Amino acid sequence: MTERALLLSSTESLVGVFTEAAETDATRPAFVFLNAGLLHRIGPNRLHVRLARELAGRGFASLRFDLSGLGDSGPRRDGLPLRAAAVADTREALDALAANGPSTFVLAGLCSGADLAFRAALDDERVVGLVLIDGLPYKTTRAVLIEQAKRAQRLIRHGDWHKLGHIHKLVGRPAAPAAMGNRDVPTRADAAIGLRRLTERGVQVLAIYTEGREYMYPRQFAHLFPSVRPDRVRVEFFKDADHIFTLRANQDRLARVVVEWSGGFR
Repeated sequence: MTERALLLSSTESLVGVFTEAAETDATRPAFVFLNAGLLHRIGPNRLHVRLARELAGRGFASLRFDLSGLGDSGPRRDGLPLRAAAVADTREALDALAANGPSTFVLAGLCSGADLAFRAALDDERVVGLVLIDGLPYKTTRAVLIEQAKRAQRLIRHGDWHKLGHIHKLVGRPAAPAAMGNRDVPTRADAAIGLRRLTERGVQVLAIYTEGREYMYPRQFAHLFPSVRPDRVRVEFFKDADHIFTLRANQDRLARVVVEWSGGFR
């Protein structure tokens, strides 16, 4: 395995690290890891580094790079809005790789990186696979009920009985349409349309979810997107993992799942 720094894009403002196996199979797609929020290209708890090196052991090349204005990459000078700039950065990174090697790609991201991977895949037909970790976060009614039941258990355990009435009022409300916070996510309807487009195009999807944010039970993805082809999507539910895979055991499981799934690209 070898690793080298690259300057990407026409202005060479994007900085990344390319990981290549000793015997990389050029017919396989290269994995491209996208920033999670404002974090550096190494990913939370160095997950991107770990995954890139594990994949190199299976003959896959990969790139982890910083979007404009993050990590070591300089800002864009063309005034593009944030969403369009991130998609443009991703396309420019793929162009740079394609000029010297791989012609197809798997985009991988966690949280906002997964949301970007989804949008960039819709924009670029060279993308043949997606690894979405806690991406496209939407609640179902069942997820809301599970969440409130867990909250009630915590209140009872701590003796805060007087707060249970508030939970009772929340149970009858419709499921939340999308994630909270500042994430720029598509609507659930747009996500369903996009996922159908991608899977019908032949894109393979690995959707990994951790418990306790919007995702609460193993079949939630199927309930959210019943019209998406199940033969093109693998869903993994990490019940005891936190959002950034702090525990080494969960990092190990994540690596095993991604590497095993990558075997489908022959």
